[in-house]
Parts: sequence; C-alpha cells; structure tokens
Amino acid sequence: MIRFVVVLLVAAIVICGLTIAARNLSWIDALPSFFYQTILFLLFATSVVFRYLYRIEKPDFFVRLYLLTLALKIVAYGAYNLIVILEDRKGAAQNVAFFMIVYVLFTALEVVFLYRKISRSERP
Repeated sequence: MIRFVVVLLVAAIVICGLTIAARNLSWIDALPSFFYQTILFLLFATSVVFRYLYRIEKPDFFVRLYLLTLALKIVAYGAYNLIVILEDRKGAAQNVAFFMIVYVLFTALEVVFLYRKISRSERP
C-alpha cells in the first residue's frame, strides 16, 4: 500500500515537472488553468480508490467493488470536467486533455499494483 502511494506521488511530481518543463521549453503555450487542482484531485481519488480495493480479500467482492468504483469515478470525473469546462471555456480542451493524460497514467499504476496483489494471492 505504501509503495503505491510513494510511486503515485513520484509520478505526480514527474508529471508536474515534465509539464512545467514543456511550458518553459515552449512546447505548450501555457499550463492548464486547473493544473494543480487536477493533479491533486486525481492523486487523492486514485489513492482512496486503491486503498479500498487493496484491502479486499474475496475475489467476487473485489470485482463488484472495482466495477462500482469505476462507475463512481466516471460520474465524479465527468462532473469535475464539466465544472472545469464551465469555469474556463477557452482552456477547456487543454484542461480536459491534461486530465485524461494524468487519469490514464494514474489508472495504469493502480491496475499494475492491484494486479500484482491479486496474482500474489492466487498462488498456492
């Protein structure tokens, strides 16, 4: 559990660093207007979801809870993106693209760590 949080924090720091470097190198015009909010929101949400999923021992319940968290994330992330779009219409595409990139990276980390846990528990 702690390894995941550490890796997630490192990934967030690397993403922030790379995005700021891209701005300084003029690869992108400006940082997304919801840059820090998006990183913090996804960092918190991914950590909370992983914490609950990591503690599940029953495979049947794990699948149900994973699907439930997936549905809740779609609703919550959709609402977040709607708020971002309504607050900054001009920068909406940049904000949503940044959100999706970070979301995919954090979700990939979550799946890798959950897969490692599940594959270890299935061994005799």
